[in-house]
Amino acid sequence: MVKLDETQTPLRKDIRLLGEILGRTLKAQAGERLYERVEEIRALSKASRNDQDEGAAQKLRELIRGLDDEDTLTLARAFGHFLNMANIAENYHSMRCHRNHAEDALSEQYSKLEELLPELVEQGIPKKEILETLSRMEIELVLTAHPTEVKRRTLIQKNSKISSLLAKQDRLNLTPFEQAELRSDLEILITAIWQTDEIRRSRPTPVEEAKWGMAIIEEILWEAVPRYMRSLDRIAEQTLGEKLPIDCCPIRIASWMGGDRDGNPNVTAEVTREVSLRSRWMAADLYHREINKLILRLSMENCSEELRACCVGDAREPYRVFLRGIRTKMSLTKKWCEARLTGKKGIPKTDIYYNTDELLEQLKICYRSLKENNGDLIADRSLLSLIRRVSCFGLSLARLDIRQEAPRHEEAINAITEYLGLGSYKEWDEEKRQTFLIAECQNRRPLIPADMPFTPEQQELMNTLDVVATLPRDGLGAYVISMAGSPSDILAVRLLQKEAGITRPLRVVPLFETLADLENCGKTMERLFSIPWYAQDIQGDQEVMIGYSDSGKDAGKLAASWAQYKAQETLTRVAKEFGIRMNLFHGRGGSVGRGGGPVEHALLAQAPGTVDGRIRVTEQGEVIQQKYSIPDNAVFNLMQYTAAVTEATLAPPPVARPEWRELMDRMSDISCTAYRDIVRDHPDFVKYFRQVTPEQELGRLYIGSRPAKRKTGRGIESLRAIPWVFAWTQIRLMLPAWLGIGEALKAAVDDGKEPVLQEMIEQWPFFYFFMDMLDMVLCKADARVAEYYDDCLASDELKPLGRTLREKLALTKQTAEHIVKNLPVKTERETLRASVLVRNPYADPLNLLQGEVLRRIKKDENHPEVLEDALMVTIAGISAAMKNTG
Repeated sequence: MVKLDETQTPLRKDIRLLGEILGRTLKAQAGERLYERVEEIRALSKASRNDQDEGAAQKLRELIRGLDDEDTLTLARAFGHFLNMANIAENYHSMRCHRNHAEDALSEQYSKLEELLPELVEQGIPKKEILETLSRMEIELVLTAHPTEVKRRTLIQKNSKISSLLAKQDRLNLTPFEQAELRSDLEILITAIWQTDEIRRSRPTPVEEAKWGMAIIEEILWEAVPRYMRSLDRIAEQTLGEKLPIDCCPIRIASWMGGDRDGNPNVTAEVTREVSLRSRWMAADLYHREINKLILRLSMENCSEELRACCVGDAREPYRVFLRGIRTKMSLTKKWCEARLTGKKGIPKTDIYYNTDELLEQLKICYRSLKENNGDLIADRSLLSLIRRVSCFGLSLARLDIRQEAPRHEEAINAITEYLGLGSYKEWDEEKRQTFLIAECQNRRPLIPADMPFTPEQQELMNTLDVVATLPRDGLGAYVISMAGSPSDILAVRLLQKEAGITRPLRVVPLFETLADLENCGKTMERLFSIPWYAQDIQGDQEVMIGYSDSGKDAGKLAASWAQYKAQETLTRVAKEFGIRMNLFHGRGGSVGRGGGPVEHALLAQAPGTVDGRIRVTEQGEVIQQKYSIPDNAVFNLMQYTAAVTEATLAPPPVARPEWRELMDRMSDISCTAYRDIVRDHPDFVKYFRQVTPEQELGRLYIGSRPAKRKTGRGIESLRAIPWVFAWTQIRLMLPAWLGIGEALKAAVDDGKEPVLQEMIEQWPFFYFFMDMLDMVLCKADARVAEYYDDCLASDELKPLGRTLREKLALTKQTAEHIVKNLPVKTERETLRASVLVRNPYADPLNLLQGEVLRRIKKDENHPEVLEDALMVTIAGISAAMKNTG
């Protein structure tokens, strides 16, 4: 058994402390009888798991089968809360390790960048080039409302407070009274958590989702970004001899919350308008507060002539006079947003901050004046943080993307051509479509008649574009087209924007997500770039989104990963041939099956040359909470992104060797065939999936505003990638992340390619990252748990398929372990294994409880509501155990 090492002794103490308090809380709130029952289940689970005691395993199953419904719910809550306490302790311990490692560091906590920059200099990269790379770097984090965060916001906030108390506990000079107070505060918080309903009773609206995203920015990132930039400045100055420009901030924030209408009928034009204006109001309010702080601080008399010329005159306190003008205009900006939210025009745009550059330039004037008058320290500590915030957040906190599926645009154009008597756009071939769209994009007269009759869905699309035309442009980002497959998909959106009167069109970003689309994306973009008008229209800059979730669901993890890698290579090459700069947008999810994994490894695993100082990445669901709910975590993750993009840009990974590519092509084909043989072609697969996993019940979890399916239908193709991954994670089979890989690896080994595979792991970051993530998934997967669900839920005719899947899992584990047996095992892998092994005795009861609850629910259509609650609690608890959902 893997054990925690000495550095994790404080972690043990934290988990023990939180566990003891939770135990006392359980006694006080649920009674001694249920506390004793929890302890009995925990002891049996440990004996069953750690000692392989089959008698204990059988007794544990019988005990859980005999529980009444109310006790089932209480016990599920107890084990779920313990795993959440363990997560809090582990997350805090991670930050503790970074701080301890940073005793002599240049930044507030250890950063890989401190090691990386000197290494780059030693490799002969000029300091000036490194500094320029950092200065022009663009990392845009796109917060999405993808429904994978199962915890309620109130519980997330309480968890954050527990983490803060653990940090306070680490102080060496706490008095006995302070220690007692701290413990009392922990007891109060854990009691409040126990007494809080952890189940969402209603589905959040898109506006509520957007408010949650804004809260992450207001409560965490607003403070984290200046801290991050101070660390970055200090590292750059110490290693490169110069700080970054004052208006430099490599991080930008974007959002899909309130803009992503792909398959979500709840995101309307009115929702987009409201979210955009609320975000702008919040930004103005935050800036208003910061300006007030500056007015209190900047009481100095001496200023520059430049500042005096800005309506300050001979004022004795020029900075205060100058800043009061900014404050007044910011207050008017808030009122402008309020008026627009209520449907009024109100204040004219000329009286408010409408463009970010105006505010930024005024703050720079103030900054330069302070520097000219011996106020360097004040300028750098008081004003620079605000300038960096403006550079990061703009006047909208997060630039709102619009996302819609390609068929919606096709239907709208088809309605127009048929109404005008031009024929059916849908029936035209690609060449005819392109000719028509390009001609209309260049035509100055309107295409759409004022009395054009649209269907409700088509009208909603046009209403959205009309709203975009009225919103401030610097608060908007990209227009992302899901299910894009041809040049006409991109051109159609460009034409519709022109018809809506959008004077500065949103950049149109095709999302290539199926295996076929990834394989054809190079040809699609090549045809687009060959159109002179289009090449001129985009002004030498193109963004393309790579879909990780749906490609994995379509072809399996290995085939999808290789297709994504090759697509990035192809897109970058094609763009270079046409003199266009390509920006890749990575639609990564939280789980491995949807492209998740440590960012520093993921970015270095990209094809060389594809990370050229800039990147866009989605941050989804529980990943947002894990990375950005605590300031220390947020600063650390922003630094990780910066280091990874710097390294991938200046010291890219090696080009894949021909023999590696050949082997990957062969394994990809084998893996895709093996995956589709089960998922697409096995006659019982869909029935088995719906019978054994809680897939149907996940739709009742209310963790997001959008439906679980894109369209009606019974097949896997209609199911979104998140519930697809989520359901398999719950039963510990983790199928989407490994199915098909075992056959591919075994075929390579049988062909004598084992040395090549080991060489790929050691020398090729792409394949190392792939195998590392596979190892992580296989560590969490558990055939014994999956078999229990079969015993509870599968009909006799479906059980052979369950056995087949578990045999495939065993083959994958055995083959993967055989390949890496002679390679050094990374520390992260050992730490993960230790964490999973420690969690298993607490996770197992939740799986047993869930299987039993599902059995009761499916057996009795008129089951009591308490069983529904118990099921939802087990889903959240297993998510905590696995540290991810979908």
